[in-house]
Amino acid sequence: MSANLVLVLFLLIFGHISSQKVIQGKWNHIYNEESGKNASLTIFRFPVLKNNMVARVAVECEQSTSRNPVLVVFREKTAILSLQVPTIVQNYEYSKVERTLCPFNDVEENEVLTIEISSFSPVPYSFKAFEVENFQLEMNERRLVKASASEPIYFQYNIPQGLDSVVIHISSNSTECMMVSVQKIGCPVFDLANNVISTGSHQTMTTSASMVVERSDMDSFYVIFVVNPNDNLCSEMQDIVPVRPTKTRIRSKMFNVTIESAASVNDYIFPIGVTALCIITVYFLSIVYIIFDNKSEAQFFRASYVLLDEDRNYERIRIRVQEEIMMEDPDLADWDLLPDCYDKMVIRAKAKLCVYDLSMKEWKHREKKYKVYWITLATIGLFYGLPVVQLVLTWQNTVRLSGDLDLCWYNFRCARPYWGFFAINNLISNSGYIFFGLLLIIINKSRESRYRDHVLMVPRLEDEYGLPQHGGLMTAIGIAVMFEGIMSASYHICPSDSNYQFDTSFMYVIGMLGMLKIYQLRHPDINANAHVAFAVVAAFILIAMGGVYLHNFAFWAIFAVVYMFTILAVSVEFYFKGIWKFNLREQWNTFRYSIAASKRCSFLVPAYLGRFCILALANLINFSFLIYGVLHRPRDFASFLLLPFIANLFLYLVYYMCMKVGYRESVHPRGWMLLLLSAISWTIAGYFFLHAVSDWSRTPAKSRELNSPCLVLQFYDNHDMWHFFSSLAIFFSFILINRMDDDLALVLRDDIIVF
Repeated sequence: MSANLVLVLFLLIFGHISSQKVIQGKWNHIYNEESGKNASLTIFRFPVLKNNMVARVAVECEQSTSRNPVLVVFREKTAILSLQVPTIVQNYEYSKVERTLCPFNDVEENEVLTIEISSFSPVPYSFKAFEVENFQLEMNERRLVKASASEPIYFQYNIPQGLDSVVIHISSNSTECMMVSVQKIGCPVFDLANNVISTGSHQTMTTSASMVVERSDMDSFYVIFVVNPNDNLCSEMQDIVPVRPTKTRIRSKMFNVTIESAASVNDYIFPIGVTALCIITVYFLSIVYIIFDNKSEAQFFRASYVLLDEDRNYERIRIRVQEEIMMEDPDLADWDLLPDCYDKMVIRAKAKLCVYDLSMKEWKHREKKYKVYWITLATIGLFYGLPVVQLVLTWQNTVRLSGDLDLCWYNFRCARPYWGFFAINNLISNSGYIFFGLLLIIINKSRESRYRDHVLMVPRLEDEYGLPQHGGLMTAIGIAVMFEGIMSASYHICPSDSNYQFDTSFMYVIGMLGMLKIYQLRHPDINANAHVAFAVVAAFILIAMGGVYLHNFAFWAIFAVVYMFTILAVSVEFYFKGIWKFNLREQWNTFRYSIAASKRCSFLVPAYLGRFCILALANLINFSFLIYGVLHRPRDFASFLLLPFIANLFLYLVYYMCMKVGYRESVHPRGWMLLLLSAISWTIAGYFFLHAVSDWSRTPAKSRELNSPCLVLQFYDNHDMWHFFSSLAIFFSFILINRMDDDLALVLRDDIIVF
């Protein structure tokens, strides 16, 4: 640009002393001329025929070089434009150039367009100036346009009265990389590869692009199309850029441009109202269910109180080991309160455990342990969430100020701007997580309250019947689901590869808490404490952050080792039920004694064959997942890491349900109904998740190839539907986990098998 300005000044200062050739130009006429010697000027004067006329000029010269270019200066009343032939764009050299001049506004009588052409050595060239027809784009008009790297083009559009915003759709069958820019009306127009991003909003495209323009930002604008000399801005595969100016073929691109009216704010009311109505309906049905469930449960327990009071058959209940009740300091809530380690080892080493064996601590000590989960999670969520919200809001403001729409991976064809947000629909669709998470907490607290009322009537329920009831983990799950909605909405304020971990962090937490909740049902005394559990999740979030920036083999090797040892540690804990400790000397002595005491290698036979088989299958699945990751190294590491959390939770739930059926424990019809609703919701959610409408693991231009129109109510796209149905599926799944053992409420814990 600076070189061009110097050339312009040179022509302005010294042009009058050079010989001049003046030609009265005719529009739409091709001139085949030869430039004069020693920078002598050839001047074309074209009469401006009418107001708001738009001119476009084409200059072609095959024999000019970068050392001896043809210099062209366009003089208008309010602007001067210059170019040279050949034009050089990132060391790509083109011998044909076309440019659109600024529109002639407020034309005066006898106004002319002056074009001066010169070069230091004589070279033949062809030149044409012509009027641009249909410079104004029309609403719903499908315009076929051609542009190239040396022939940028732009059009004007005026937003009609009564419209708040319009959306520009560009589609093409070719994959050449192109920059699309929207700029305010004014001169000069930035329509070159090196300055098109200097003002306005812009985005790259290959086959599809969409941009929303709001009247509040500009009521009339230019739409500029600049084809890039290579595909480096649009593709992960980088082209080889010449180290010096090199002549190359012209990269042209054919595409269609359509401008349509965008949905107005009033159009948002109905879909948002339908969303609110759906959530209110779920709340209403849940409250009705709670009321009727309370009545039926109260009738059931009142009928059972008499039987429980008359039940004095204590031979069915094993002789209790007298426990010395220890006063526990709050800071020592995770200490094992069984009075004798030998008793614990004997009890937990049994081949067939019952729930009573793993619920010998006092209820209040366990309750305190599980209460820590939701208190800790709420604290973590606040400290984690507030900076996240602040960061993404600042990032969105940066996008708005810079105009670089490649910084955020939206579905631009269904982006509904409002209140400063580019896609308010992506935020509203996350409300399901927040409201259904809150509903989980409400239902759980209602269940806890009812259970405590029954315990007040029959205290033996707390220690002898059914599974121990502790709501701390389920409350933590409800809080995690709510924070997932907040974090997902924060991510969708400006979705990108650098903040995707905000969307997945609490998904990791939900998956982990779900597995711990299922494990707690029949292992209340030996479940992990909150500090250890959240430390493990924090480690995986740290690994997920590394996966965003590191894709080399060293990172994957470290991840494989960490994941492998984590799986083995969990397997050992599950297999030995908390009685195994990492002590090399003790383990070596145990191994030697086992060999000495065994016959026919019987020490190789697992002591707990059922647990061993289940763990072998689970480890096979997890190690297969790990091997796949190391071999393929997917770029979307955060989603890859989320898979084992969700998959292991699903496998554990299936295993639990199968074991209930295997041990002939009845499952209430309510449980089967919840299982069916969960399966349907997950299936629908999975379908929408797999049919993605954007993908930050691709370049922004490649991601826009996946963009699609709104699917539901002209407001929500596929990913929004994933939000709705996955939040509903999570709700049904955890209600199922919380209620699937209701059939055991009046079964003695000695008769409930641990699996």
